[in-house]
Amino acid sequence: MPPRPTRKPAILPRDQAFWAGATVLVLGQLVAFWMLCTQQVRKAEVRNAAMQVERLALADCLRSVPHATLTSCAQRLAPLDGRAQALAGAPADPAASFVPVNYVYR
Repeated sequence: MPPRPTRKPAILPRDQAFWAGATVLVLGQLVAFWMLCTQQVRKAEVRNAAMQVERLALADCLRSVPHATLTSCAQRLAPLDGRAQALAGAPADPAASFVPVNYVYR
């Protein structure tokens, strides 16, 4: 007597659609993660390059300007963004130095 052939379960179209959708979803997430990582690496490289340029400009200022101090060179390099004032110890925004008080004493 010949052996009985085993019946293979039929693959339903909905199972194929599920696995195709899951594969597309996983691949999409991998691509999005790769794009996020490359963008973060680019931002870090730009930040590193800007920091090196800023250090070089500060060193050049200290070398070339007679009687230059760190604060005076920082004010020359970044007068608009408030970093020079922060380096000098003054708050960038005068209103930021006030602390609101909401306690009531009787």
